[in-house]
Amino acid sequence: MDAEQERPPENERRRGRSHDPEGNRRAVLAAARRLFAAHGYQGVGIRAIAAESGVTPGLVMAYFGSKDGLFRAVVGEGTGVTARLLDEAGNDPAGLPQALAHSYLERWDHLSAQDPLAALIRSALNHPPSAGQLAELLERLVTGPLTGVLGDSSEARARIGLIRSILFGVIMERYLFAHEPARSVPTAELEPLLTAVLAAAVGGTQAPTPAPGPATPADHGPATDADTRVFATLTDCAARYRALIGRVVKRHGIGLAAFDVLAELRRAGAPYRRTMSELAAAGAVRAGGMTQHADRLAGAGLIERERDDRDRRVVRLRLTAAGRDLVDRVAEERRAGERELLDRLRPDERRRLDVLLGALGRTLADADSE
Repeated sequence: MDAEQERPPENERRRGRSHDPEGNRRAVLAAARRLFAAHGYQGVGIRAIAAESGVTPGLVMAYFGSKDGLFRAVVGEGTGVTARLLDEAGNDPAGLPQALAHSYLERWDHLSAQDPLAALIRSALNHPPSAGQLAELLERLVTGPLTGVLGDSSEARARIGLIRSILFGVIMERYLFAHEPARSVPTAELEPLLTAVLAAAVGGTQAPTPAPGPATPADHGPATDADTRVFATLTDCAARYRALIGRVVKRHGIGLAAFDVLAELRRAGAPYRRTMSELAAAGAVRAGGMTQHADRLAGAGLIERERDDRDRRVVRLRLTAAGRDLVDRVAEERRAGERELLDRLRPDERRRLDVLLGALGRTLADADSE
């Protein structure tokens, strides 16, 4: 007996799942995924999807509202900046670059060339309705979640646009058009490079590269590869150290940027309070994302908002007892981690490192004051 003969009549299949709404929904999504991938968005109708999944067209509409709603549900599963991705980043700008690079490369490395999202992107190149649909998806699945982390300032919007462009460019070059050399670069080599590019777009701890100035008598010639490696190593160490602290903080249920707000309030001393503009000026977090962090911290009972008695427009954030306890516990865990890392160096290596970093720090301070 062949597969078609084994397949039960359509009316039996419908009756068999009539009391299984979740099973029906999964069947519709699976059928839509297959058909959209095979025929594209334009080539598939609700009736065909309903017949493929063994339900009525009315039931498909009841679940998803429209063909467009169904397509968004299909494409949205596991795409974009998901809640899982944000959790891996600790809902913190500092963790975004690596989480984005890993998530996008991992997904697209294992994505079928006929995936519905890939089909939509190809269709968008010469079909305006598909282009509009793709823009809406990117706005909802990428811009929306990133705005929750980076804020909604004009600078944050520009950074989000750049992040989208970088990720979209990698998808087009590496996966859809398979251009060289992007197609053949091993993921293990590409991921850290993509992370570094995204870090610049996010605006992390990496300092911008200064523009070269005219040569002066004090110049000793162009920087050598060894000179460049010194600062590349320092930048890498700083990023890895911040990621390590981010993992410590994440165990306590908050992101690194939010912890920076708590730590700055703790450093302020009793009564442990600052205005949001003072916190932003101290570098605790970007002004554009301060409100979101304050809302989360207040909701967790780690800070309280206080209005100034003389000027009710002024709002200060005050660290609660629970917030102070959290900062102190994280600080102790951080110190333990730092001791463990430094214990891997010999005492003489630690002394030399301290001296050399101190000398470099003074050199940078002198250059900054010129």
